[in-house]
Amino acid sequence: MRKRENKSPTMKDVAKLAGVSISTVSHVINKTRYVEPETREKVYQAIKTLGYRPNILASSLRKRVTNTIGLIISNITNLFYPEVVRGVEDLLAKYNYNLILCNSDEDVEKEKNYIEVLFSRRVDGLIITPSKSSETRENLDLFREKNIPIVLVDRKIEGLEEDVVLADNIEGTYEAISYLVSLGHKRIGIITGPLDTTTGCERLEGYLKALEDKGIKKDDNLIYEGDFKEEGGYKGVEALLNINNPPTAIFTSNNLMALGALKKITELGLKIPQDLSLISFDDMDWFPYFSPPLTAVYQPAYELGETAVKLLFERLKRGRKKRKEVRLPTKLIIRESCAPPK
Repeated sequence: MRKRENKSPTMKDVAKLAGVSISTVSHVINKTRYVEPETREKVYQAIKTLGYRPNILASSLRKRVTNTIGLIISNITNLFYPEVVRGVEDLLAKYNYNLILCNSDEDVEKEKNYIEVLFSRRVDGLIITPSKSSETRENLDLFREKNIPIVLVDRKIEGLEEDVVLADNIEGTYEAISYLVSLGHKRIGIITGPLDTTTGCERLEGYLKALEDKGIKKDDNLIYEGDFKEEGGYKGVEALLNINNPPTAIFTSNNLMALGALKKITELGLKIPQDLSLISFDDMDWFPYFSPPLTAVYQPAYELGETAVKLLFERLKRGRKKRKEVRLPTKLIIRESCAPPK
């Protein structure tokens, strides 16, 4: 005699045990209509007794939504991005949405794979810090062809008509360079991010604008293209300090490159700020504990994540069609890593 298979309890079983209709069970589970507290409690008790688990996949296919958002960030080792993730995650939780987090490591092929995976998982929307402009734009066509909303965070892609939220990179860098000029520096080096990213380009733009407004001539020898990683900061300092008439101050375009710069400066036996002033874009919680504490441009990472979710839900919930670009203000945090040049 064949042993009868144990079947998973169904919504019908829950309704029968609770003494209510199947539609009432559905409204309780999906929170789609008000149900009297006493009735609601009967349904919850029946669910607990039977060990019922809703079929989320089947439900999402019927509704054509999964209550899930995909998030692709470019470098999880950069402590700026976990704050962005936290901002996204906290606000999604308030909307009862789930998050699938992916890390591209600035690798466009890895990023492409994640885009395809998230598309196959039927996410309702995508938030992404793009790794490259042209390649990422092409890969995102998968979402755009199906009108699945996309929000770009921290970096934008020229020519891509999608929502974007950024820090004010130009103004933040402008304020930092102007501060160095006010201390008397005229030889100011910059270690940029990759110039095929908008953050790299905009922070360089802020640097050049400040020099021009302060009457300081641009010197291409003082510009080093980095990679937003520690190695870029390390090699940048090495290159900038080996030129004739080297800089008396250096601006690094993100926090990881500031760490690389500090490592090289220490190896060279130089003292900050006595021998060289240093400023970083991206203020980190541990910068005040450096010796000396590091002057930095603060950008609101958590708020960038929150704003990305708000933009996404304006599309999902309200049907907004027109593209939005939001820029959040930065702030220069002055500590002890800058002084007048010798």
